[in-house]
Amino acid sequence: MKLFNNYFDQLATAIPLLMGEHGIPGFAISVVDREGSIFSGAYGYTDTAKRTPVTSETVFSIQSISKTYTAFGFMLAVAAGKVSLDDPLKRIVPAFTVKHKDGNDYSGLITFRHLLSHRSGLGHEAPIGNNFGYGPFTEHIASIYETYLRFKPNETYSYSNLGIDLVAYALQEIMDMPFESYMQQSVFTPLNMSRSTYNQQQFLLNNDSAMGHDQQALAKFPVSMLGAGGMYACADDMAQFVMCFLNGGFYEGQQLIDNVILRKMYTEYSASEEWRYQLGLGAELQQRRLLLNHNGGGFGFLGTQDILPEVELGAVALTNSVNHPAIQLLVCRNMWRDLLEMKDAGIVDCERLDDHLERYIGLYEAQYNGGSHRLAVFPRNGGLFCKGQRLVYHSSGLFFTGENDCVEFTDDAMRFNYVLYQKIE
Repeated sequence: MKLFNNYFDQLATAIPLLMGEHGIPGFAISVVDREGSIFSGAYGYTDTAKRTPVTSETVFSIQSISKTYTAFGFMLAVAAGKVSLDDPLKRIVPAFTVKHKDGNDYSGLITFRHLLSHRSGLGHEAPIGNNFGYGPFTEHIASIYETYLRFKPNETYSYSNLGIDLVAYALQEIMDMPFESYMQQSVFTPLNMSRSTYNQQQFLLNNDSAMGHDQQALAKFPVSMLGAGGMYACADDMAQFVMCFLNGGFYEGQQLIDNVILRKMYTEYSASEEWRYQLGLGAELQQRRLLLNHNGGGFGFLGTQDILPEVELGAVALTNSVNHPAIQLLVCRNMWRDLLEMKDAGIVDCERLDDHLERYIGLYEAQYNGGSHRLAVFPRNGGLFCKGQRLVYHSSGLFFTGENDCVEFTDDAMRFNYVLYQKIE
C-alpha cells in the first residue's frame, strides 16, 4: 500500500484550490523518503498566458534555497581537503577587504564558517548586483570591498547574501573554474540533476521554464547574487538532493560526501524549538524532530526545501508567484504536522473524507465594490479546511471553525461569517 495514500490524494485536491484562492499561476511539489518519491504534483502553468503547463521538470528560480546548494558544494571542497571551514577568506581571496566604521580592518578575521552561518558582519546588498539591479558576478564581488561591516566578525547573526556569494567566488578560485561549472560537475551531474544550473544564460534561454510573477508576469532577469540566489532547478532534481541528504551523503549506492562532513552543515548549534541558521540552512524542531530548511523568495518566485533526517522524509515546493502568503511553506508545515502526528499515533494514513463532505469542496468568490475575494474549501487530513481552520460539522450544511466562525453551505454557495461566497469551481 502506498504510504499516506489518502493524505496525498487530499493534498492533490487541496493545492489547486489554494492556488485559485491566492492567484498562483504554477506550483510543483515533491515529497520523498530515502528510497524515492512518495508524492509528486505539478499544477497550473509557467505563466498566466497558460500556454505551458507546469511539470515536475519545470525549472523555477529557487532564490535563497541556492545557499544550501552552494554550502553543500563548499563542503565537498572541505571533504576533498581543498579548504577548511575555519580558513580565513583572505587565504583564498587575498584581495578581499571590507570597511568598518571604526576605521579598523577586520577582513582577515572573516572565515568561511562565518560566511556560511551569516556571522561575518557583512551587509545584505552590494553596490553592484543586488535585488534591485544587475551587475556581472565579478563586478558584484569587487563592489563588496567598498561596503561597511554591520558588526565585527562573529559578534552576532545577520542574514547576508554577500557572505554566500563570497563563498561561491572562493570556490572558483579553489577549483580554478567558474562556479557554475564546478557545481555542475560536482553536484548536479552526480545527483542526476539534469535540469539544474547556476548558469544565468541557460535559464534565460529556456523557453519552458517558469516565469516569475508579482502582480503580473515579470520579464526574466539574470541574478547577480550567484551563490546566494542564482540557482535554477525543478522539483524532480531537488528531490534527488534531498534523498542524498536523507541517505547521509550516499546517492544510488555511491558516496558523494562523508556523513561526518555533511552533518557539520546542521550541527553548529543544538537544535531547539527556535529556528537557527547553521551552515547554509536553518534548523529547528518540528514535533520534536529535527527539521532542516531553507526558503527562497524574490524575482517573482517563492520556494521551500525541507529535510527531516530523523524520520527520513523531505519535500520541495516551488511557486512562480510572490503575491501570496507563502502557501508552499504552509503546505509543507501542515504536512509535517499531520504526518508526524500520525506516526506518533501509530497510524499509517488519515481517514478518507466522508462522502457527504465532498460536495462542499471548491473555490468560492465574494463580489464587493467592483472587486472580489476568494476562499478555498479543501480537504486535509480527513477533514474540511478553510482559511487555515478545520470546519467542524454541526448539522446539515452548518459548520463552525475552531474560532467559532459560522460557515453555512448551500448547493452553490457558502456564507463565511455571514458573507456570501458563490461557488465558482
